[in-house]
Amino acid sequence: MAKQTLSKKNTQINHPNGRGIQQEQTEVFDDNLLPEASEIKALSTIDPNILEWLKIRAEKEQEFRHQAHNKRNEIVDRNVRGEVSINKLGLTYAFLIIIAGMGFSTFLIYLEHLISGTIFSGLTITYAAALFLNKRKTEEAKQG
Repeated sequence: MAKQTLSKKNTQINHPNGRGIQQEQTEVFDDNLLPEASEIKALSTIDPNILEWLKIRAEKEQEFRHQAHNKRNEIVDRNVRGEVSINKLGLTYAFLIIIAGMGFSTFLIYLEHLISGTIFSGLTITYAAALFLNKRKTEEAKQG
């Protein structure tokens, strides 16, 4: 009836950015919910109601597969929504830190601490650039 195979493969990866292991797992399921006709015929000699029982089991199995698929999709959707909200929160905090740093630099310059205000402003801009460049490199590493 249901034939299954499972294969696992590990590959060592050497890259200029580092080393790692790539893992691949492949599962193959025979999606036939009902046995072959010859098996059904052999089973019907043992129990004449086996065909009806097999139909009921196939319907239940199909319903279970749909539920499992929907649950997997729901988990993936929640994960994506979580990543998006974390990204938005990170951008908001980075923006607030940058605004606060620029405001403090303006305050220092207003108090006639030109060198300190200018240096602090430059550090704030450098920090902002580093944040966004680091985020971009992280996203490229995830995709690549």
